[in-house]
Amino acid sequence: MTEPAGPADGTDVMTEVFDAVYRGESPFGKRPPWDIGAPQPAFVALEEAGLIAGAVLDAGCGTGEDALHLAGKGYRVTGFDLSPTAIAIARDKAGERGLDAAFEVADALELIGHDGRFDTVIDSGLAHTFEAERLRAYAAALHRVCRTGAVAHILSISDRGAARMQARLAEAIEEIPARLPDDDAAAPDMERSAEHLRTGFTDGWTVESLTETRMRGIVPATSEVLDLHAWLGRFRRD
Repeated sequence: MTEPAGPADGTDVMTEVFDAVYRGESPFGKRPPWDIGAPQPAFVALEEAGLIAGAVLDAGCGTGEDALHLAGKGYRVTGFDLSPTAIAIARDKAGERGLDAAFEVADALELIGHDGRFDTVIDSGLAHTFEAERLRAYAAALHRVCRTGAVAHILSISDRGAARMQARLAEAIEEIPARLPDDDAAAPDMERSAEHLRTGFTDGWTVESLTETRMRGIVPATSEVLDLHAWLGRFRRD
């Protein structure tokens, strides 16, 4: 949601940035604003509507709440995240809850060794961290690991939702700036628009729907719950 902006010097730096966040070594404190301690309501609704099927990938799973929710419903779920700390927490949760879900450290832009494995993808807040070129690379990686006809459900915060979250974080946490780091001319490709998502999933995907919704977040310092304006895209693999 308000994740650290992607650095230019690669995956190792991103791993350390996010790992520090999940270790509690950031201005967010013990947990980041996207780690709400429960599944995203949008994904709960998708499952209740019968729109989750087969082998499920939770891309950018964080500490695993969405994946574990689906595992509890009987789905075969695998969660990937760049952060070893997040994956360790997710595995601990699975063990504590007696749930059968697999969690692996993986780079979402590569996803090596999982070709043709998944029927459904859920993504809560990963796609919106990518500028245009990386979003296309991410969509290509998902295309490779999905079977023909698979569906990717992409929950992505909007510019409006991100601005609201950033403002609330800045009010609650002194070290957080009032404006997003990428919210300027230096990052012209960093958008959180419906069109950004649509364009990213052009090659090898059919857009079935792209609608306004809400993404839940928290203000870590106060545990205030925020339901933020977001986009929910449903893309089918060609």
